[in-house]
Amino acid sequence: MPQTHRSVAFSGKKKKEQLKARKARKILIKSGDESTHHTEVTTGLPAGILAKVQEGDGAAGVDYLEEVECVNRQPDTRSNANRYNLKFRKETQEETRKRKAVHHMGITLASESDLEASTGQFYPSGLGYPARPEWNKGMSKSALDMSENRHFRLFCEKLDREFAGTDLSLYELNLETWRQLWRVTEMSDVLLVIVDARFPVAHFPPYLYHHLAENEGRGIILILNKCDLLPPELVVAWEHYFHKTFPKLLVVPFSSFEGRRHPRGQLRMAAESSLRLVEACQQLVGDFVDLTLWKRKIEEERDMEVEGGVETIEDTQLQEPLSTLPEVHQHYKDGVLTVGTIGHPNVGKSSLINALMGKKVVSVSKTPGHTKHFQTIFLTKNVKLCDCPGLVFPSTVTKPLQVILGSYPISQIRDPIGVVHYVAARLDIPSRLGLDYFREPSDSPGKREKWTAFEICEAWARKRGYFTRTKGGPDTFRAANELLRFCLNGQKSLVLYLRPPGYTSDKEKLKSDPRVEDIKLIQGSVCLENTAPEDEEKTEKVQEEEEEDDEESDDNEEKRKFPLPNVQNKFSLLVEDE
Repeated sequence: MPQTHRSVAFSGKKKKEQLKARKARKILIKSGDESTHHTEVTTGLPAGILAKVQEGDGAAGVDYLEEVECVNRQPDTRSNANRYNLKFRKETQEETRKRKAVHHMGITLASESDLEASTGQFYPSGLGYPARPEWNKGMSKSALDMSENRHFRLFCEKLDREFAGTDLSLYELNLETWRQLWRVTEMSDVLLVIVDARFPVAHFPPYLYHHLAENEGRGIILILNKCDLLPPELVVAWEHYFHKTFPKLLVVPFSSFEGRRHPRGQLRMAAESSLRLVEACQQLVGDFVDLTLWKRKIEEERDMEVEGGVETIEDTQLQEPLSTLPEVHQHYKDGVLTVGTIGHPNVGKSSLINALMGKKVVSVSKTPGHTKHFQTIFLTKNVKLCDCPGLVFPSTVTKPLQVILGSYPISQIRDPIGVVHYVAARLDIPSRLGLDYFREPSDSPGKREKWTAFEICEAWARKRGYFTRTKGGPDTFRAANELLRFCLNGQKSLVLYLRPPGYTSDKEKLKSDPRVEDIKLIQGSVCLENTAPEDEEKTEKVQEEEEEDDEESDDNEEKRKFPLPNVQNKFSLLVEDE
């Protein structure tokens, strides 16, 4: 494997100190002794361990030393690189065994009505999120840290007790990330809860709405991002559902790539979506802040033909991280409207900010947890955006669905074929990808059996030419990973989405809804139903190349643009030049 960090000499003395500290941690947690080596032992522990050490309570339901999995952990522990990493409960061997058992089971495709879902299906009553505990200005930093750690530990233990018999999803166990959410909600006047329009009920926690909108009186706008991947009538159906279920909620469909057929290297403002967002903000703000300048800026961008553009990064990206210490909220401080963004990982928060700005101001990646710390960007002189890192809220969403949602990185799944089974039971993958059934049943030749997840991955590996180097068989794991990425990005017609309750029976009536034409305008004529196959491939290629710009270096980009000719004697090129 390529070396990801600089090798540093590690002496035997340091190794002894490391083993001594590890032994001290285990003894301290088992005995509950909080007076021995307090500062040395608690340094660098995950969320909840510090509180467990300080409180001396060893009866927690989760052992944070053994049962917590740190996603995208960096090997260099000398720095603070792993402070904001996503942390989930480690999966047990029994859960892995059950999921692997479906590899060779026949798949029965679910009906469209089976894909109808509501928020209560993923967020049952009793669930909540850890709000910031009570505090006052007289508390010291260490006392506040101790209070927050203890509050978070008790919250996790309560969830483990109350939902022990249910399939509780993997949720964020890093206290530092929750502190980012607390700070953003405290400093924001209007909160944008950004969800993926394909799975809005799985991304929108009702307890967050009840706490912020009903208890604190905050203005909340639900952003149905990536709505260009859905039929227009389905977007209208989701609008009706959320307006009926949550009366104080404003719903704004948004497409960050409504002009994504633009040439590579140019970013355009999502004008139609941004205008509707300005109207929603003005409805909540009233006369306290004038948003005319923001609206005029969007209209000028919409009317202007963009012939060229250079992606730039604003200075806000290079500023020092803001403090996460609590503060008393001041409405429209200094006459500035602060708009905060909240959402799960990979719902498109950073892409939405870039689409609002019309240029690249924050980096974008498919990896969950790419945004480490909240950051502020000024849209105009009196409108400020605050980008919060993605948070996985407690829910009953299954792990395969969490992978499709983008909450869990595909690259770190130990069993991708089991997730393919989940997708194939709800989406006809063989017909959409043109896969041919290559096996004949032994008992009745000529009769086609049901597809299995392993056979789908094997057929796709044969079609793409993915074979292992050792035995030469189809590389099913590579094929499964690629299929999951197609589903996550909505490529190759693998667009899995949920429906609101009653959508199947009301589909034809929704097609004649007057809001359908407005949704098509927001989608920017990139609706999946009206996209030609060749145009869709071009669009997918443009998206892939744009995301590669954030991941690859400049040297790799030059090699991709100007490939070297394939010759046997490379020195013959020098002779030809002469």
